[in-house]
Amino acid sequence: MKYLQKTDQGISKMVTAIVMAGGKGTRMDGKIEKPLIEVGRIPMIQHVINALLASNGISDIIILTSPNTPKTSKFASIMGYLVFQTPGKGYIEDLQYYISECFPNNSNEIILTITADLPLITSEIIDQVLLEYEKAKKPAMCIAVPVELFKKNGLKPSIVLGDVVPSGLNILRSNNKQQDEEVLKLGKIELAVNINSCEDIVVLEDVLSNIGLKI
Repeated sequence: MKYLQKTDQGISKMVTAIVMAGGKGTRMDGKIEKPLIEVGRIPMIQHVINALLASNGISDIIILTSPNTPKTSKFASIMGYLVFQTPGKGYIEDLQYYISECFPNNSNEIILTITADLPLITSEIIDQVLLEYEKAKKPAMCIAVPVELFKKNGLKPSIVLGDVVPSGLNILRSNNKQQDEEVLKLGKIELAVNINSCEDIVVLEDVLSNIGLKI
């Protein structure tokens, strides 16, 4: 792991970011791979990568693709990003495959994982999450959004766990052992808006208009 000096933001360790971009995107119309859907004329995955590049705490970015997303793999390679091909069996299975292939059994590196369908994510949110993780006492962290934020903005969550919705942003250690997880609840609209269907693009435009954000 690479280290950097303490910054004004307080981040002390650089971590590897994994962009999960190998899903089938079954709720899309199939004309274009989900990571490549354009938001503000820029592919969603590029919005995510831009936020990671601007973060104070990210040292390396790896794009996990699969046979489900060959065009995404080609796009990322042409742009000069590191691409790792997974079997495309599912989010957890593909992440486990990457860890087993790229890290030794006793590895304990910090990994930040993020889905490619969070076009509003910012480097400031990523840095805030990394700072909170440094305070955490557990090896893994799930970043979740309060259900009330979804209701307030007319958004439909895909998965609800109690009073929160998983955001698609997580931190864990680089081993395939079961890890105790802390839940970080953040009321950020940027973490609530993800694109899982064509209708979500329309919803995104409405949300941006209502809260004054621009892409």
